[in-house]
Amino acid sequence: MQGKKIFRCTVCNDVHFGVSPPEVCPTCQQHNVYVEIDAVEAKNITGLC
Repeated sequence: MQGKKIFRCTVCNDVHFGVSPPEVCPTCQQHNVYVEIDAVEAKNITGLC
């Protein structure tokens, strides 16, 4: 995952993996609502191991 980060929408908790967050959340359609999170938080949100 070189150069990529994990982002979470502060409205609906959509998780995005990439170099930068989307400007518009594809799930809730809100603008500029992503914050960078760490792998532990992403695991807790998604339930993935």
